Amino acid sequence: MFTPHTYTLDEGIQIFYTDSGPVPNSNDYTTLIIFHGSAFTGHGFEKLHDVAKDYNLRTVIWNRRDYPGSTPYTDEELEDLKLGHQIFIERLGKLVTQFIYKFINRERIPAMTEDRRKGGIALMGWSMGTATEMSFLLDDKLISSEIYNSLEPYVKDLVLYDPPFRSFGFDVPADSNPYIPWTDPDCKTPEELYQNFLYWVSSYYDHPSLPVSIHDLDFRKRTDNRTVSKWTPEQFAKFYCEPAAVRSELPMYVRLSEVQLHQY
Repeated sequence: MFTPHTYTLDEGIQIFYTDSGPVPNSNDYTTLIIFHGSAFTGHGFEKLHDVAKDYNLRTVIWNRRDYPGSTPYTDEELEDLKLGHQIFIERLGKLVTQFIYKFINRERIPAMTEDRRKGGIALMGWSMGTATEMSFLLDDKLISSEIYNSLEPYVKDLVLYDPPFRSFGFDVPADSNPYIPWTDPDCKTPEELYQNFLYWVSSYYDHPSLPVSIHDLDFRKRTDNRTVSKWTPEQFAKFYCEPAAVRSELPMYVRLSEVQLHQY
């Protein structure tokens, strides 16, 4: 069981999220806030709500901006993204901070225990959602000392789930030749890039169990075993949002340089 909610933050920005709710009879559960990846909505993580309480967790799953239920980016904000202006990622960090601060005060969740093993908040980003997650840690000078001191007893863990090299501002080694869906010459439009990405990213590959380097990985364009090929039309409509990805995520992959991301 879970419930849907929407928070209205500064400048009227709305964030839609689902919440598994407090863990019954627990005063030391950890709240896990999850940020979905590119093109895939937060709804794909909702099965975690069903098992969260078994692990003393409260799961809170965002739909990031531009995704269903949350406020789209303005044209001016997207221009900052395309040009690599730091203000874009700073705004994003402030937004995550506002959400956490509001959630703590409204929900009265447990603070972390003295040994930092229970209670408090863990942030988890999947794929490109790690960029949103890590924006929270950009610069503590961007928030007031009052808010910083309020968050300090709570935020304790950062989980990076399958982050792309773009999230860190890294480039692939010069002597490697991986398949990169964003530069596929067979795709002529942004929509085609994401349709191709959908099959690439959800394919199962034959990687070695303990790869020594990037050169050991399976770099096929796609495989016959793909998660999205098993979806029903209803699941496809719920779990995938191509318009949001094309509008506000593609610049992170094909226009914004690694140097600019690394400087963030």
